[in-house]
Amino acid sequence: MAAAAAFSAVAYVSSVQAHHSISMFDVSTPIWVKGTVVRYEPISPHAMIELEERTADGRIQRWSVEGPFPGRLQRILSFHNMSAEQRLVKPGEVIEVCGFDLRADLRARGVSTAPHDASVKFMHGHVIVMPDGHMQSWGPYGKLDNCVRPKDGAKTWGDFLNTEPLARDLWCSGRSNTKAASVAPKALVDEIDGLITNRCK
Repeated sequence: MAAAAAFSAVAYVSSVQAHHSISMFDVSTPIWVKGTVVRYEPISPHAMIELEERTADGRIQRWSVEGPFPGRLQRILSFHNMSAEQRLVKPGEVIEVCGFDLRADLRARGVSTAPHDASVKFMHGHVIVMPDGHMQSWGPYGKLDNCVRPKDGAKTWGDFLNTEPLARDLWCSGRSNTKAASVAPKALVDEIDGLITNRCK
């Protein structure tokens, strides 16, 4: 049993140390996952969070959520006046993540960050809803406005973009990229645009 646990830990570490690019993800189709943090690794080349999601049929689904590279993570921690030793999320906390799945062709070929366990799903996390309800930008891949849901309030997003510079930068770069698909409700996104104090150029 101890040998199996040790093998699993080594496999996890080796898998999360792989580098992934935006081209591997379907950034036009956002997915939302709510789950309990079971592991957080602020490592290079990407910080990783492992979540356990309870599905509608009562099963437990594990997710490996890729996040920022070290420099970006340091900017996130600095914004919150946290040291590198402090953890943005902790095991046992329940968070919600908007992100992007691996492209369907890669999933069909069995590409994963968890080759030792095909049941672990993988995504690039773009936004985290923290346990206290506030939003936190995470990884840089994709268009941030694709994480806006019809049920979301424009003020919540406006407050998020006005208080977190990294989030505003992601939002504005995504809004200026007219070639990338946008799936968010246009009227709501336009309303959010109008609430940004330092408007996108």
